[in-house]
Amino acid sequence: MIKSDYLIIGSGIAGLSFALKASKNSSVFLVTKGALFDSSTGKAQGGICCVTDKLDSFEEHINDTLISGVGLCNSKMVERMVVEAPERIQELIALGAKFTKKNNSDTEFDLGLEGGHSKRRILHTKDTTGNEIENILIKNIKKHKNVTIYEEHAAIDLILDDNGVCHGAHVLNWIFFLWTPKV
Repeated sequence: MIKSDYLIIGSGIAGLSFALKASKNSSVFLVTKGALFDSSTGKAQGGICCVTDKLDSFEEHINDTLISGVGLCNSKMVERMVVEAPERIQELIALGAKFTKKNNSDTEFDLGLEGGHSKRRILHTKDTTGNEIENILIKNIKKHKNVTIYEEHAAIDLILDDNGVCHGAHVLNWIFFLWTPKV
């Protein structure tokens, strides 16, 4: 059995972001079923919705999201995500993410307009936004010695106590499992 302060299962944007934040003061094991660069995040082409234009507002973004969600959204969570988005974008930029800017501008983003939005609020890196974010998060995670990455591993069962609290996971090494020596 191996131990760490945090076990993160998955290397998409959520797992990578949390690993980076948790690694500042804690040991982190990051388990990913494929290669580190092989998540859905890296394949995402579109962009990230965020109020950055002075002609836009949190209220409009929240309203657009709730309308598009046709009653399936948790309004408090939508509000939280919309209001916190600018800070998350600034964190990505501070890590080195580069979002496409308007022609001849060093400060104004080239904001896209996508379905469900009444204003231009989609930040993007041409058509490789997910790849840009994934690469910058991985580059920064690799600077932290207290993050151990387990590629080609899959969590096959969670270890729960009698109250349903998770204390770990049984993890399978795909390479070891799939490889059979010739005799």
